[in-house]
Amino acid sequence: MPVRAILVLLSVLICGALVYAAAGGTADKSAGKAAARSADSSANTIWSALVLATNVSTPKRPPAELQACAPRLQRVFGYNQFEIIGSASNELGDRAESWLVPSESFWFGLKARRAVSKEARGGYLLSLQLFQNKRPLLETEVKLAPGSPLFIRGPQYGKGQLIIVLQVQP
Repeated sequence: MPVRAILVLLSVLICGALVYAAAGGTADKSAGKAAARSADSSANTIWSALVLATNVSTPKRPPAELQACAPRLQRVFGYNQFEIIGSASNELGDRAESWLVPSESFWFGLKARRAVSKEARGGYLLSLQLFQNKRPLLETEVKLAPGSPLFIRGPQYGKGQLIIVLQVQP
């Protein structure tokens, strides 16, 4: 390589370094911010539903949102029909706080952080508060992973029972 080409290349590199230094290293910082944004875009959604479970002679098919977990709901709670009374969803981020309001009567306050254990399978550790008409009913911590919903047995309602479902969705 001729000496002149090497000098041109060195001057381009030095000029680039000077421009970068004069800008306070913003090129690298913006790349880091872009990476952080892309990591946040992989945040999951938490979905909650208030479900009325009943036993009827000819049950309806479960709603699409409950198709995957309906057999488990039936086995655990002993009811053959499940109807969604209300639902809500919110994006989950690491260290995020949010509220879910699946109905006028029941709502959740939750603080989420990514669970680091292998058993969590990309899930979250949730500090969860359940309220009914502004009255706290439950305060607990749970690990919640995609594909592994949490069911909370609620009060008897009419000829059935209310069930609260929480689920992480990718």
